[in-house]
Amino acid sequence: MSEIPELNPALKSWVALNNALRGADEDTCLTLIAEERRGRKRPTFLRRIYARLNKARADRERAELDKDLS
Repeated sequence: MSEIPELNPALKSWVALNNALRGADEDTCLTLIAEERRGRKRPTFLRRIYARLNKARADRERAELDKDLS
C-alpha cells in the first residue's frame, strides 16, 4: 500500500496543525481543508480546521457588522 504524501507541512502532525491554525485566515483554512480531503482525510484534522474556519468567519462577520453600526 502506497503512502499518501503530505502536501502541506501544517498537516504533518497535530502540533504543526495547531501552530498553523493560530493565525490562520479563512483562505488558509479552506486550503488546508482541501489538501486534507485530497490526502489522508483524517476526521479530527478536518474538524479542527473547520472549527478555526468557523471562528475566522465569525470574527470577520462581526467586524463587518460593527463597521456597519458605527
